[in-house]
Amino acid sequence: MTEPKTAKNRMHLDVQVGGGRAVPWQIRWPRVRAAADRLIAAGATVLAEAELDGRPDHIVLADPEGNEFCVV
Repeated sequence: MTEPKTAKNRMHLDVQVGGGRAVPWQIRWPRVRAAADRLIAAGATVLAEAELDGRPDHIVLADPEGNEFCVV
């Protein structure tokens, strides 16, 4: 069993898979979702789905040790 997180991450990673916000949302979001799904299958946990302008924008995940990162 893992211990609860007790300190802030020393480093925060953003895994950029969507191509940036200049890419239309209809193209970018499926890329983000697919990458997050692969990471979840590999052991990551979803912490939150953040929105921008009323649409999903990025997904905050944690690795099995509790280190947070975003898929954008």
